[in-house]
This record gives sequence, C-alpha cells and structure tokens, in this order.
Amino acid sequence: MSSEPSLLSRDNLASGAIQQLVRDRDGEEADILSDEELLASRRSLIPDDHQGEVWLFGYGSLIWNPVIEIAERHTGRIYGYHRRYCLKTKIGRGTPEKPGLVLGLDHGGSCLGQVLRICDTRKATDELDLLWRREMLNRSYLPKSVAVHTKTGRRINAITFVMNHQSPSYVADLSLDEKAQMIAEAHGFIGTSLDYLDLTLESLNDLGIKDNYLGEIKRRILAYKNSS
Repeated sequence: MSSEPSLLSRDNLASGAIQQLVRDRDGEEADILSDEELLASRRSLIPDDHQGEVWLFGYGSLIWNPVIEIAERHTGRIYGYHRRYCLKTKIGRGTPEKPGLVLGLDHGGSCLGQVLRICDTRKATDELDLLWRREMLNRSYLPKSVAVHTKTGRRINAITFVMNHQSPSYVADLSLDEKAQMIAEAHGFIGTSLDYLDLTLESLNDLGIKDNYLGEIKRRILAYKNSS
C-alpha cells in the first residue's frame, strides 16, 4: 500500500506541534482540548492502572497510519455504527475558506474495519495518550468502547471514536455530489481530502473490504474533475 508523507507523526503529536499549528491559525477561536481534558477523557475509558490488552477499532486513517505501535491486526465488524463522510475539517485536510471532509462513525448499520492491538500493555496508556492527541484534537469525536466481531468468531472489546453530533463540524445533510466536490478541492496542512479517501479505499481493498459508499463518492469525484 502506498504511504503519504504527513505532519501527523508521533513526534509532532507528542510535542504538541499539531495543536500549536491550529492555535497559530485560529488564535483565541481555536477549540483545542487541554492536556488535562485529554487525560481525563482517556482515563474515562482506560485508567492509568489498566491491566491487560488494549485494542482499537480503525475504520479510516487508523488502518493506514495508526501512528502508535501496533502488534496485532484482524478484520472485524462493529454493529450500531457505519462509516460515513460526516465530519467537516478546516484543520488537517481543509481550510476555513475551503473545508474538506473526513470519515466518522455515525449511528446505524454496521462497519467492517480493522481491530488493532497496542504492542505493549505496559506502556499502553502512553500510546493511548498519543492517540487521544490525534483523535481528540477538538470535540468532533467521542471515544467509546465497542464490541468487534472478527471473521474467526472472536469478540474483542475495543476503543473507537464515533461522531459527536453536537460538534459544529458534523454534517448530516450534504448530497454525495456536494461531498465529492469538497473532497476533490480541499487541502490542509496534513494533506488533501482526496488522498485521505484514496488511502482509505486502498487499505480497505487490501483487507478484502468493498465499500460501495466510498466507491460511489470516488466515482463522483472523477466525474466532477472531468467536467471542470
């Protein structure tokens, strides 16, 4: 699978460089969670003295760029949520003038993705704190524990991040053509919305997962580009 050079790295997350980029751009309007808020959020699911394995469920970029160290992966399905382009981004893959779109887990249906085990339970909380800096940069997602059902019949409890419907970045009423145009045009300091889509489609294809919804959006993007 191809890779994407990205500012979204371990070093940049640990140092707070990503958060600072947003603060530099948005000033007092930047709605960035503080270190204390991030820690409290992570501890609400995984306390500091947690014993045992820690698993994550990835449905988009966590599959192809988890950033944290992963020891084990399995294809699996969760129920009650589906993969959807429903999160407007003016930060990493868009700008305030031309926002992009990234994926979230929205209510209803089910989602095939990948369940990922953090490599070393002795430092799982350190890895999770990096993950929280990545996924919980602002208040667009809500961390949640979900049951992942693997193809081998195993049931694994995992952490994932679902869409926060109270977030001003949540978009529920855009047509597929509107989403395709936003994705086709948006570019932020992490990269383009189109690269995000292409890498997600490629990673799902490598897992043997066909996502008709994402495929239809890609077809509409190509049609939009050909008509421009």
